Amino acid sequence: MTAPARRQGGVALVLVMWVLTLLTVMALALTLSQRTESALSDNHITAARFRVLADAASAYTALQFIDSSATDTVADEAQISRQWLPDGTPHRWTFAGADLVIAVTNEASRVDLNQADQTLLSQLLEVLGVGVEQAGALAAAILDWRDEDDLTSVNGAEDAEYQAAGRGAGARDEPFSSIEELRQVLGMTDEIYRRLAPEVTVDTNGESLDEDFASPAVLAAAQGISLEEAAEQVAERNQPVVPGAEPARIRNRGGPFYRIRVTQQLGELANSMESLIELTPAEDAPYRVRWRRFGLRAD
Repeated sequence: MTAPARRQGGVALVLVMWVLTLLTVMALALTLSQRTESALSDNHITAARFRVLADAASAYTALQFIDSSATDTVADEAQISRQWLPDGTPHRWTFAGADLVIAVTNEASRVDLNQADQTLLSQLLEVLGVGVEQAGALAAAILDWRDEDDLTSVNGAEDAEYQAAGRGAGARDEPFSSIEELRQVLGMTDEIYRRLAPEVTVDTNGESLDEDFASPAVLAAAQGISLEEAAEQVAERNQPVVPGAEPARIRNRGGPFYRIRVTQQLGELANSMESLIELTPAEDAPYRVRWRRFGLRAD
């Protein structure tokens, strides 16, 4: 074979190799794209399925709390054991082949950011581990955020303090519309917010604090006792009825606002939804969903 022929054969071989390489890359890219689209589709289907399951769990929970029997009436142990209480106890429920965990709390057993006075807010922050001075200043800033005037409370924060801190928006001077607004209050940190958010609410519609199902932190703040003493109270109230003791009675479960958390464990991952329902048994719809949030951490 002549030298020119060998050169032409070498060029042809290189071109063939490049074409094969290009086709391989295209095939791999197509396969990866298909796998990505398939994974996205599976995720969308899983998320949509969980949304339906979570709504079903909310309806099932509302059914547990729409009880026509009178409270404080004598009941047998079977009735008591079947009664769901809004104390955060997890209840396992299987629906449409899915295993779910439902936990319910009474919204009025949280501290209302729009009603609590400075003393209660300060004590709650102290119970949650915030220093006395910082707790007092933060409680004052919370009150300044929600009141209508521009008068700064002692150690509080109104527009001037926000501007001095480089925040042009200033205090809202209106009631809190969501718990998340706490993040905008001067002096609030991510760590304090993480501790405080589960203990507060803006959704009681003027209901007074219901201590019957309050957390140890809220009980300690409301009663001015230590967290350990409050935890003992919670443990005592949750003890089962002792046979032969005073007759068991149907408990008043508060309401009409209940916060529901639904969790579905999927291997190492978990789907979670939190919602607030209002029971309305005297109306056409037995309950209303005030809000729902998906994609929460399943702690």
